[in-house]
Amino acid sequence: MGMTPTQLEDLVRQRMNVVGDTFWSSAELRQLMWIACFELARECMCIERTYTTTSVANQRDYDYPSNTIAIKRVTYDGEKLEPITWREDDALTLNDTATSNTGTPKYYAVWNNTLYLRPTPDTSALSIEIFSYNQPQEITATSSFEIPEQFVPDIQYYLLSAMASKEGDVNKAQYYQQMWDRSLVRAKTFCRKARRTDSFAAVQDQETLPLSIVGMK
Repeated sequence: MGMTPTQLEDLVRQRMNVVGDTFWSSAELRQLMWIACFELARECMCIERTYTTTSVANQRDYDYPSNTIAIKRVTYDGEKLEPITWREDDALTLNDTATSNTGTPKYYAVWNNTLYLRPTPDTSALSIEIFSYNQPQEITATSSFEIPEQFVPDIQYYLLSAMASKEGDVNKAQYYQQMWDRSLVRAKTFCRKARRTDSFAAVQDQETLPLSIVGMK
């Protein structure tokens, strides 16, 4: 089992020699943990979730799941939908964005944290599965970290930098900030490598890339 928020709090209190010090509340330290986790999630896209909703006949728009940063993949009734731009959507509808054409969705566009399916579903209660990268939820006394376990120990550097800054130790704050920045770089590199597992890294041939409805992707 990985480190818990309480264990991380104990660690940074010991490193700053502030065990039992009311200058730093547990609530404030948990808030700093959340900020660090949010930065990791935003920079590395390391919190992955899968959500399921159901289609509604004649309804084109579907909200992102809560806490979603970005969409990785969408399926409709088990079939992958292709992401399209609004220019491509215009090409599909001949610039008639208000078209009432319905059918089995093949594409989706994104605007304001909402998925817009095309064509509009003609059937209710079919599964829409959304694979997303998420931001962390609020950290409480009973929380577990949502970021991958291998990144949790590095959160101490963010907290130590903030604590040193609040105490007026600029040199120590800068030192730990540099440690945190290096941790972010390592985490981003790790996440990129992890997404290439079970495949070879290679430059894609433009001539073999799939075509979109308006040309080369």
